[in-house]
Amino acid sequence: MLSMKKLFTESFGTFFFTVAVGVTVDPIAVGFILIVLTYLAADISVAHFNPAVSLAAWIRNKINLSELALYLSGQVAGAILGGLFVWWISTTTFLPQPEPATRTFQFIATELLFSFLFVLLFLQIMYPPSGKRNPVFGFLIGTGFAGCYLVSLNISGAGLNPAMNSGFAILEYINSGYGLQDLPIYVLTPAIGAIAAAYAHRWISSD
Repeated sequence: MLSMKKLFTESFGTFFFTVAVGVTVDPIAVGFILIVLTYLAADISVAHFNPAVSLAAWIRNKINLSELALYLSGQVAGAILGGLFVWWISTTTFLPQPEPATRTFQFIATELLFSFLFVLLFLQIMYPPSGKRNPVFGFLIGTGFAGCYLVSLNISGAGLNPAMNSGFAILEYINSGYGLQDLPIYVLTPAIGAIAAAYAHRWISSD
């Protein structure tokens, strides 16, 4: 039963996160939605809503391998459903892309660095060494993501979440036969940033 609650919660949260990005592409609006979602889900699934976060939590032994698979499944499902809702409500698919002037190394560096920063923040706030979360944890997560998003948006586009980017790219491909060209970077670089963040968090948390 608890596993199903976690699956539903991760899918529910990723759905609303994806809709917020696809409808507004506004870091402030997305940050506020993330604040709400984090408070709603914190005591059920710890409100990951992002495969990079879940990967880092698994490396830090906060979730086990079966939970990781469960979280990733829920996140991807929620992202696809969110992308479908954006498609329906706007009558067009939404595809995050880096800015035309952005070079590949800039795209990679931006996704890597700001995924690292956000995931490290998430681990420190939601899995604190003391075991006691700051009461304003949701505000810190939402505003922290909004800040990372504000900086990265005009370079790498709406990224920093492999599930969301996968959902949008899959639907764009279904709609137009186009949309997968940037997906490897949107998926792999946040994962690398998450791995680095997990080991940085381990070092920070050690005595």
